Amino acid sequence: MRRGISIVLPVYNERESIGPLLKELDPVVSTLNYEVEVIAVNDGSRDGTTEELDRLAGDYPYLKIIHFRKNEGQTAAFDAGFQYSQFEIVITMDADGQNDPADIPKMVALIEEGCDFVSGWRRKRRDSWLRTIPSRLANRLIRLVTGTHLHDLGCSLKAYRSEFVKELRLFGEMHRFIGVLMVQSGARTQEMEVNHRPRELGQSKYGIFRTFKVLVDLVTVWFMRGFGQKPSYVFSGVGGLLLASSVLLSIFVLWQKFQFGYWVHRNPLFMIGIFIALAGIQFVGLGLLAEISIRTYHDAAQVPTYRIARLTGFDQDQQDNLRRLANQ
Repeated sequence: MRRGISIVLPVYNERESIGPLLKELDPVVSTLNYEVEVIAVNDGSRDGTTEELDRLAGDYPYLKIIHFRKNEGQTAAFDAGFQYSQFEIVITMDADGQNDPADIPKMVALIEEGCDFVSGWRRKRRDSWLRTIPSRLANRLIRLVTGTHLHDLGCSLKAYRSEFVKELRLFGEMHRFIGVLMVQSGARTQEMEVNHRPRELGQSKYGIFRTFKVLVDLVTVWFMRGFGQKPSYVFSGVGGLLLASSVLLSIFVLWQKFQFGYWVHRNPLFMIGIFIALAGIQFVGLGLLAEISIRTYHDAAQVPTYRIARLTGFDQDQQDNLRRLANQ
């Protein structure tokens, strides 16, 4: 991997914010002792952001743009930026101007000191209570379920060694669990307090309903954490317990038959045992289906969940590679 820094910016309807952000980012880029590329992933914007990014590409030679065909979500935007970055250090941040570019050199310094992953912590968050309270509750729940010590999993300002993000396969709202996935992958992790600023331009894209999506993906992360490689263990384990319970119940029914003369077909425990046995067989079958699905997933893991409309700022070899991977 080449020496340098790739800064990934997911952009969705940020026509007013993207110009001021790049203007603020430019002096920071010039102070870094690295070659730098800024990859703006335009996530199907419809407010003029597309035209604004194309215009800004002429002002900033290090700016590269991936235009999605339609809105795919922030997770897909991060995934595209990760897979198509070319330098050894990757930085992510929001395009709304709330993350402070001045924190980037400090994160890079921690990577240089030996960290694999630096996670930003917006300790003094400048958002409304409608965003901060659900976020804090979600972070506590995620820490409880996953055992991760990070305080602010939703902060986009992060720094990574490239080899770790290249291994990530993101879907759904999984960008919120990148910190969890990094810790689980064995990355040497450091948390750093970062400056958080109020949004001055544009409108927030976040809503309280995203909390429900996070809860669904949390279940997925928990399952993949324990059984991602062998899902049949959990399903077949439950199925085996149910089948064993059914056998024990059947023995008890037979004992009642010979001890007290109960008719088997009139004994409600007999029907309950049959239903438990059927449930056990179904769980074993689900385990086999899950095993097949996981293997299919790993076989298809190279197929992205987004489609690219066009590219700006990439050289021809990069463009050919991007189109081949994204549209196969």
